[in-house]
Amino acid sequence: MVTVQDVQKDITPQDYLTLSLGDDANTERALEKAVIWAKGKILSTGNAFDPENEVVKQIIVTRALYELWFFVGFPDKARAKEEDARDLIESYFGSIKSKHDEDRFGPPDGAVVVPELPDYGR
Repeated sequence: MVTVQDVQKDITPQDYLTLSLGDDANTERALEKAVIWAKGKILSTGNAFDPENEVVKQIIVTRALYELWFFVGFPDKARAKEEDARDLIESYFGSIKSKHDEDRFGPPDGAVVVPELPDYGR
């Protein structure tokens, strides 16, 4: 289980104070959201979600930092953390599947055949 202290260890004390607004409850909420996000992304790769795995813990901490940066109004720094979390997932588990991936439709049901047009003496 990832804790508030795990997030604190990943950044400077000043950044933590800024991001949490001095309230650990903000970090706890960011961690809850991060676990949900990480679980969905990891499961989409076809792998199991193990919150005790060290890489998964780092993914959760990184995504929690995304949530906190966004919470305090720094979307650019937040997006950088989101990219870091995605990179960790994809480097360890493989490609993240999304609703826009081609295989969401399943195998083809048929094919379109274009008929040949008559020559008409050309």
